[in-house]
Amino acid sequence: MSKMNKDLYTKKTDEAWNKVHARIVQDGLVDKENSLPARTIALRWRVIIAAASVLVCVVLSAVYFVKGNRSETQLLTQRNDEGIASLAKTLEDGSVVYLAGKSSLQYPIHFPSDKREVLLQGNAYFDVARNKARPFVIKTKKVLIEVLGTAFNVRSVDGRPFELSVNRGKVRVMNIVNGNKVLVEAGNTVILNSQGLQLQKTKEAGQFEQYIDCIRFKDEKLDNILKVINLKSTGIKLQTVPRLVNRRLTVSFSDDSPVEMAILISNALNVKYSVKDDRITIK
Repeated sequence: MSKMNKDLYTKKTDEAWNKVHARIVQDGLVDKENSLPARTIALRWRVIIAAASVLVCVVLSAVYFVKGNRSETQLLTQRNDEGIASLAKTLEDGSVVYLAGKSSLQYPIHFPSDKREVLLQGNAYFDVARNKARPFVIKTKKVLIEVLGTAFNVRSVDGRPFELSVNRGKVRVMNIVNGNKVLVEAGNTVILNSQGLQLQKTKEAGQFEQYIDCIRFKDEKLDNILKVINLKSTGIKLQTVPRLVNRRLTVSFSDDSPVEMAILISNALNVKYSVKDDRITIK
């Protein structure tokens, strides 16, 4: 790395430390007047953050028995009981689901060989990994959603019309009541009302970004966290070493820079990070 880039990263790192420190002071975790320098505070909080991140990791699961191949398939339920940040969950196939507040997703630990099926209650943004051999099916109370590989926003809240907006790719939506189907392409929205499935141009262009601006992870593998972070980052990418890929973490980010996210993750796991060119390695 050149001296100019090194100086730039040093400046950004110092700014990130100060921002993390300010967040701790703002939350009332230390006294403002008597608080120590940001780096000292960060070091003292490493152990506390790491311990807390382990204690608050909760996996909500339910076991169901599915007849078909005469095998038992365990289903897990992921809930986002908060109403601010979206809860990002990476499924076995690499698909990422961003759950809005007061929403839940039920999914199997392992998808069968012929399909990928999940159950959604509430609102969520899906970024589905493409696999022609195994269609991705989402069940809601009112419709069935079938995709191969795409990104779209689903609104399925009780008391409001079902709505689906496609950001990328194509989605097929079927009305459970009468079996009618509609193919929804990027830039379009389908609404289920008293007249059935109605197709129209998407009006809310910013509805997709709201899921990734403020993200929360709960008991998620570090490797999955970094992949989701890198999906939204157009510049510096985060990576880790093999021994840390399966470390689990509960953490949230809100408009944080890559350096700030690296600091928070490193403190929580009590590890270090390094910067080289356009890569930050947590190690």
